[in-house]
Formats: sequence, structure tokens, C-alpha cells
Amino acid sequence: MISSSNSISTSDENGVYGIMSLVMKSIASEIEHIDHLQVSSCNYRAESKLEAAIVGKFVLAVYTKICRLRRERTLLQVLFILLLLLQFHVVPFAAADEALGDSMSRSTSMPEPKRAKVEVQKRPILNFTLSDGDEVGCVPIERQHSLNVGNLTIPYQLRPSSRVKVGNSTTNSRGAVRAEQTFKVEVGACPDGTIPVRRTRDIFNLTSIFSETHNLEDDNNLQSMLLRRQFHKRNKIGPPGFSQPSDSNSTADDEDSPHEHAFVVVNKTEGPFRGMEVILNIWEPYVQNPQEFSLAQFWLISGSYSGNITTSSKSYSTILNTIEAGWQVFEGLYGDNRSRLFIFWTADAYNDTGCYNLYCSGFVQTSNKVVVGGSFTPVSRVNSTQYEIELVVFRDDWSGNWWLVLNDEPVGYWPPHIFTGKMRDAAEYVEFGGEIINSGEHGRHTRTNMGSGYYPEEGDRVAAYQRNIQTVKEDNQLRDARITLGRAEQPACYTARISTQFLDWGSHFFYGGNGHSKRCRHNITTVR
Repeated sequence: MISSSNSISTSDENGVYGIMSLVMKSIASEIEHIDHLQVSSCNYRAESKLEAAIVGKFVLAVYTKICRLRRERTLLQVLFILLLLLQFHVVPFAAADEALGDSMSRSTSMPEPKRAKVEVQKRPILNFTLSDGDEVGCVPIERQHSLNVGNLTIPYQLRPSSRVKVGNSTTNSRGAVRAEQTFKVEVGACPDGTIPVRRTRDIFNLTSIFSETHNLEDDNNLQSMLLRRQFHKRNKIGPPGFSQPSDSNSTADDEDSPHEHAFVVVNKTEGPFRGMEVILNIWEPYVQNPQEFSLAQFWLISGSYSGNITTSSKSYSTILNTIEAGWQVFEGLYGDNRSRLFIFWTADAYNDTGCYNLYCSGFVQTSNKVVVGGSFTPVSRVNSTQYEIELVVFRDDWSGNWWLVLNDEPVGYWPPHIFTGKMRDAAEYVEFGGEIINSGEHGRHTRTNMGSGYYPEEGDRVAAYQRNIQTVKEDNQLRDARITLGRAEQPACYTARISTQFLDWGSHFFYGGNGHSKRCRHNITTVR
């Protein structure tokens, strides 16, 4: 096991001290515009947004002590509080960049000032417009959803305490080249202490796509829309092969499911699983309409749809929990048809928890190089250079966090506390494959492609593949996985084939299909 820093920090040095320095400068420059603290029996009431941004629960306790000792209404009290915050490395900023939602304006119960507002001087944020049209902002790590509770910033792990050990598996790319994100190619990285966040304006287009009315300023409604409309407006969702409890005779394989898969399953006897690794061949498949998507991914799974959601100190919840990531083409979510990195999770069978990417609390991003939701470049073409990405997920020994690594770069982690079941410690199942949404327009199967749009029998450089599939057990070592073929919902439209063609690819398979065609003539008879 390769050990690195075991420290958990609320920020890197530049992050905390950079923010504090700028806040102090802001206080000094705006001193004549800030109302004095209002003291009545040492109860604090903010009179400006600046004060609201600084004050948190920890600060209130410190302020009360200061107040009782001095009973003075001076700015010195605020400065003293800031010095204490520096000592304890606590940054109580609730304000967030518009890309993450203006949580301060909605969450604070402090009254608006009675005169002209004083704008909070934020830490400088760099903004970039990429060649793919994305607008990316460099946002302080502390200001993402997952690290803000009230006005306090939750301590976080800046880097994993260990890395998984490589087993006996060997790998040969056979001429394939690693795909990188457009942001990394054109920008490189955000400053230390910040993360690159893709602006979310495009996802507001979902309201017109799904014909629903939402308060777009409420990120909870947006999260609800992303989950319930896309995943719950139709039956039988989630990992392939898992049954829904609402109908004991129905499974994810039923013909009326809009989610169609081609996938493989790691033998459960090899579990429990503390992580996995896979190399995904990356394409930009044709997707028929914005309501549909095409993706390649892994699923780490515990529990089931029929499980009990109740937890206690003596037992785990047995409801479905998942960790998911891969690449995805989804115009309805991203505003274009580029292949993009996505992440997803749920702790209650896709009901009220979890979301895509950084659209809700859960996943904590720490990398300043990776854009969650960002596009990849280049992508594979038939009978041409093949491009790949490597994904690794492992449970950190020291913290219990589930770390995601993209192309050797730790992206961030899913904290164990967000899960309700065995996923807090280990996954029970691991699956790999492709997935599409079939909207059934005009009463026939969609033309949306999976993978490259070609069937697996076409082989290397034509069909999409996933290779060097490995899993991690308690010893934190990667081992080649034994995989079996999962049952596709529409095998005439999309299918997978396990291959032994390339020994240095370890466990690998080809998969895909082109949707409605002479081979795939599935007619849609169910109203969705």
C-alpha cells in the first residue's frame, strides 16, 4: 500500500489564507459602509451581506465571549473572530458561485439591511470559455454544495491516504491513446484550492424538454427534476438486471423499460468489493433526441429495490445504493452531443437521494484539473485511432471515503455517510456496460446508438469495448475480475460479447448496437 498524507483539512493553505486575506482587505476598504454590530444581551444580528458571509455557528460562540468581555460595537470584534478562524482553519462561507447555487441568499434567516447593500468581495474566480462552448469557473473548494451545512464548512479530505496496489495484470493499449478533457488540453488546471465547475445554465433547458414548471433558482427542485423526471417518469430504472418491488413479476429486463443495457457482471463470489478499475473506449454515439442518452459506465451496488430503507446502529439498510461513473452523451442535460464525464449516486433506490455530477450535495470534488460534466477530446472513430479513459474507484482505508480517479488524477470522493446500506463499507455487486434511453417516438424503437453504433462481433477498432476490468478487495489490491454476460433487454438492438482475444487486456468485452434497423425492429406498444 502506497501511503501519502493522512491529514484531513478544511482547505489547502492557499485556500484558507487566500480567502481570509481578501475578506480582511474587503473589511478595511469598506469600513465606512459597514454598520456597527448590533448588541443586545450579546445577541448577534448581521447588518450586511459581508457580516452574513463571515458569521457561522462557531463564530457566534466566539462572538458571545467577546461581547460579554468588551460590550463594544466595533469592527475589531469581527477582525478578532477572523483571526480565530485562521487558527482553527474554519471557513464559514455560505455564499456560493452561481454555478453551484446562491445558497446564502436562500438559507440565511438574517434580515436584509435597511440601506444600500454592501457586496461581499469574493475570492477572485477565473472564468474560461472552451472551444466546446463550455463556460468553466474556478471555484473555491469550500463553496461546493457538499461542503456547506448552514454557514459552516465541513472538513474534507484533500487527497487519498493510500492508493490501490497493482496486481499481476498487464496491459497493452494496442495503439489506443488516452483521451483527455477539453479543459485540461486548453487550460490545464485551476489555481490550487479551487475546482473547475461547468456552468449549469444549459441544464435549465430541461424544463422545456420535460414540459414541467420548476423554480430554477431552487437547486433542490432542479435535483428533483433531474432524478424524478428522467429516471422515475418511466418504470424500471437503475442497474441492469435488478428487479423493482412494485411488481413481483417485473424485472429490469421487461420489454416496456425505456432503459436498455448491454453489460457484464462480476461474479458475486469475488466480493465484497472495495473498488474497481476499468478502461473505457470512448465514442460519441448518435442520440436521436434530447430526452435520450447513450453512455458507458460502471455500477458499484449494494442492496436491492425491495430492501428495507430503515437503518439502526445494529443493522444496515438493505435498500439499493449505487456509485456510478463513466462517459455520457445527453443533450438534454449538457446542451450538446459531446461525450462527457458523468458521476451519479443514490442511497435509496433513486427516490430522494443522489443526482448527476455536482448538482446536489454528496460527491466532494478536490481536483483542480477535472471538470465533472466536462467533454473529452479526441474520441474514437471507426477503423482509426482508438481513445480511452481509465476510471478507478476505491475505498480509502483511513477515511472510508470512496475515491474516484480519472486517468491517474484523484477527482474527489463519495463520503460513506451519504449511503444507507453496506455501501458504507463495501459493494456487493459490480457491473460494467452501456445504457441508452429508448423514448419510443412514433411507436418504434429509437435509432440511438450504443457504444460506437456497431455490434460487438465487429471487434477491435469498430465496436466499443471495456477492458482490463479489475476489482479491489480488503487487501487494497487490484485483481482481474471474472465476468459473466448480463441479459440484455433488447439483444437484437444492443448486446455485449465477452472476449478472450487479447490476453493483455485482461477481462474485457465488446458491446453496442445501432438501435432501430433491419436487425432491431422492436415496436413500442406501451405508453410511457
